[in-house]
Amino acid sequence: MKQLRISKHFGLSLFSLLILLLCSGIVQAGDLPKVIDKTNCSQYKDLLIPAMYRAVERGDYVITPGKINFKYKHMDSFLAASAKNVGKFDVTPEGDLIDKRTGKYPENIYGYPFPAVDLKDPKAGEKIIYNFDFQRYRFIASREHIYISWIDKKREERYIQGVDQRLYMNGRPPGQEIKNPDEVLYYQFQNVMEPMSVKGTNTLSYIYMDARQDSNYAYVPAIRRIRQTGATSKSDPYMGSDSWMDTNYMWDGKDRNMKWKYVGETTILVPFTSPNMIPVQELPDGRMARAYPHTGTHIKLGYEDPNWKGASWAPMNIIYVPRKVWVVEQMPKDPYYNWGLHVNYIDQETYTIWYKEVFEKSGDFRTWVTTLLHYSETPSGKNNTGDFDAMLFIDEKTHHATCVSRLAHPEAFLFIPVSKLDPSFFSTNNFLLLSK
Repeated sequence: MKQLRISKHFGLSLFSLLILLLCSGIVQAGDLPKVIDKTNCSQYKDLLIPAMYRAVERGDYVITPGKINFKYKHMDSFLAASAKNVGKFDVTPEGDLIDKRTGKYPENIYGYPFPAVDLKDPKAGEKIIYNFDFQRYRFIASREHIYISWIDKKREERYIQGVDQRLYMNGRPPGQEIKNPDEVLYYQFQNVMEPMSVKGTNTLSYIYMDARQDSNYAYVPAIRRIRQTGATSKSDPYMGSDSWMDTNYMWDGKDRNMKWKYVGETTILVPFTSPNMIPVQELPDGRMARAYPHTGTHIKLGYEDPNWKGASWAPMNIIYVPRKVWVVEQMPKDPYYNWGLHVNYIDQETYTIWYKEVFEKSGDFRTWVTTLLHYSETPSGKNNTGDFDAMLFIDEKTHHATCVSRLAHPEAFLFIPVSKLDPSFFSTNNFLLLSK
């Protein structure tokens, strides 16, 4: 009633009041209806990215605003380390991160390299994306069990299941540094385990700190050989899906290969898979166990609900929470890269990329990607901020989707110490042995 009296006093409608709240960035879940669907979405258009708005408008999605019962943030130790990095680093005209003292890529940074980004800086886009990178590198190393499903207009068509293992050589906390003579930024190994028809179709990547292009290897069971692939192969459809390797974690490519541009800020509704913090245990060696709100192989999707009338790939049981984001565009420099403009919506507090809209090189809109996540924390305060439960890729031209989900598993961890996962695991010889 107080809100009504205020709006009447100033001659404002409730809709106009909502617009003022959005512009000030203070909109709260309590200001929103229980449901945003095709009947009322026009009133909340500014809270939805363009691709999401179109999906709601045509009835593919229904948005359920809510609130989370935790503070979505990074660890205090990470934020404290970030504050010490003010003024230490810069970005070259070519897009490389450098230490101002040496003019070279830093051997190791813990925390955000740019804890205070000046949005008027022409390099603001690059600095925001480097902050995104290093909030992810803080996980040290990870092992994830992955379920990828192909979804048409009615059902899941097929799936693959496997393991994704990563070792970050930079972004490591003090005392966790690793000798790195090859100047590798991080290693990645993806091992497909199911179904039998594609078992052993594996990939290995070395991402370097300097200007060298990534080294990418693929093992193809049909020919029993490792082949090295080009730098742009990470923009190829992964195993024929709607995703590609450069979109792992929403962006998993080499920053210098893109032109980055900060274009603005806004408040949007972002998806959480649980309103509550999910506590997890920490092993004596520092590994953080994994747990998820969903059971089984993936989050619940529309085709699994017989009463659902929207898109078969729409995620169910999701709450959408207002978050302030920066909008950052990226454009590939390589003319052989498969895609054109990318638009990223990046959380202002945690540098999580919530959504990505991707256009073809012709300029036509093609695919949008959503990060779906929850918040977990150990008794010591380690958390999974910046990690995801699932990523949903929706191809608007083919009316098809791919869902990349994480599975709860006894061998799935974050913060894996070097004693449990070291660079020797990612050698090409070991890759060949693991692929046979």
